[in-house]
Amino acid sequence: MRFFGLTATEFTLLFAGAAGLAVFFYLLSFRLRKLVVATDPIWRQVVGRRRTPFRKLLALLGQILVLFLLSLALADPRIVPPERKAAVAAVVVVDVSASMGARLRESTRLDEAKGLVLALIEQMGPRDSLMLMAMDDGCRPLTAFSSDTEELDRATDSLQSGGMPENFDAAMNFALSSLQRDGLPEDLRRRLVFVSDHFHKPEPSLDFGQVELLQVALGKPMGNLALTAFDVRRRGGAAAGSELFVEVSNHGARDRFAKLSIHTEQDLLGEEQLSIKARGRLSRSFFMEPGKARRIMATLTPKSGRGSVDGFVVDDRAFAVVPERRARRILVVSPGNLYIEMALKMDPSLDVQVIRPEQFQPGMLANYQAAVFDGLCPVSSIPALYFAVPDASACPFVVDALVEKPRLLPMRGDHPVSQALTLVDVQIRRAHRLKPQAGDVELLADEGGPLVIAREEGSLRSLAFGFDVAESDLPLRVAFPMLLHNTMVWFLGEDLDLGFDENAVGRVLRLPDWVDEKTRIETPDGQVVVAQALGGRLMLRPRVPGFYKLHRGGRSQTMPVNFHNERESRLWGERQPGPGRILWAPGTDVPSALVDGFDKRVFEHPPMQWPIILLVIAWLLLFDWVFFCFRILF
Repeated sequence: MRFFGLTATEFTLLFAGAAGLAVFFYLLSFRLRKLVVATDPIWRQVVGRRRTPFRKLLALLGQILVLFLLSLALADPRIVPPERKAAVAAVVVVDVSASMGARLRESTRLDEAKGLVLALIEQMGPRDSLMLMAMDDGCRPLTAFSSDTEELDRATDSLQSGGMPENFDAAMNFALSSLQRDGLPEDLRRRLVFVSDHFHKPEPSLDFGQVELLQVALGKPMGNLALTAFDVRRRGGAAAGSELFVEVSNHGARDRFAKLSIHTEQDLLGEEQLSIKARGRLSRSFFMEPGKARRIMATLTPKSGRGSVDGFVVDDRAFAVVPERRARRILVVSPGNLYIEMALKMDPSLDVQVIRPEQFQPGMLANYQAAVFDGLCPVSSIPALYFAVPDASACPFVVDALVEKPRLLPMRGDHPVSQALTLVDVQIRRAHRLKPQAGDVELLADEGGPLVIAREEGSLRSLAFGFDVAESDLPLRVAFPMLLHNTMVWFLGEDLDLGFDENAVGRVLRLPDWVDEKTRIETPDGQVVVAQALGGRLMLRPRVPGFYKLHRGGRSQTMPVNFHNERESRLWGERQPGPGRILWAPGTDVPSALVDGFDKRVFEHPPMQWPIILLVIAWLLLFDWVFFCFRILF
């Protein structure tokens, strides 16, 4: 006999609660107060004999029997034939992570897994049920517990391998909780099956209870070449062009040869034949001239350049975007000193605007990040470089004596401006000495005092020259553009925005500040997704590698996302057999452990017994009424 309405635990709790209430009221009857009323003799004649404690106990047992039968009717007991086996409830978790997309000849590992699951579904009996789940970075149920083979077949056919890594621990916890939840019949055989390309190690703290855990590993171990790093960085400072860094890893047991191609979507930029040692890595750096396309790709192919270098193509191509140089605005106020103007304009990191002294207004400084003054010395609210400081009352630098052909002392070399520079042999026709203030740094001086002073007042920095560079041979030296570059770096900081952070599939990417909920994000496969809010910022978790396009209004940006996951790129994995571990190859039968308990026989539904139980309760109540009315026992 088996309960179909309630579990054994639920039946026990229900009956115990009802019987407890009956006993409570039985005990309460002994504490009733006795009161003598005027009509007491009449009631004694009507009722007759008083109930003795034995008769009360007999009535209690009758009440408990009725409550037991009511609880039993709610539990819906049915007699099950002895040859009828317990049904099987199975949760099948199929690995759809990136490594399952590895191809051997004409099929992928996921194709083999789908073939196994379809064969398993075909072996199910009419009373068996199966829940199908997909595992990558999480666990997604594709069906509820179902015996509908057509529904399960459609869910199996819909399985697709993406570029996400696997998260076995999360999938195990989710799938195990589905089998251990309330609501499943207690006599079911509960089975958890993981289908992957390697075996996994569950957490030792997990309590499986009555759940049978089986792992099936399929596919053959294979070597794999992978692009494990690809980065394009803009050259720092005034240097033009970009530098490319590529790293190739050999996740195999033998040496491999491949062709590395650097290209855009239309043009080939360069290629190189590579030889990578077994279990080794190989890195290469390249220089790319300015003006090339911004979207750059690196691709591994066989030596012939045709086809795929291996069966796992998702890590054979990497993507990068050449970062745009964001020039910093510099205001140059000069009567026409081409030495200064042209030296600054040669730096592609600077956006130089030149005006004449008579055009200068102090309010202009708010639109620039630094200023260069030649022959004038106004107070500046932004970092400023002063050449030929004049003797003016409003000038922040004080001019001292005029010196003809000063004999220079060695330049101070521990300051960011003068680092790696030597100006001791510079020829100057004439120069004014400058009067330093407390905290000033004398960078260049003669025997009588400083000619170049660096000043730092909080976050405001300035540099003053007491001579006109046109009256010296400084512009003819290599040190002059280096001096200007060092000064701008000291003023504004180094331009560290040389490239993009490492964007990889499965990682949470921070989007630019201008992105909002209305921003259109187009994935490499043409789908449109929306960003998700996390911690007050909008984030994106890409699932496939490639170029992601961000559009909002007239503004757009391209973000490269790569597949850099060495665990998924290693295509051999743990394949050591053991308890609950099954190695399976396509073309062989479904492992017997997976279909153990499946019964295709059709049994008639056991007849319901609760109507008979209710009839028995009705007869008991009738007997109780008759016995009471005719004073048989009561």
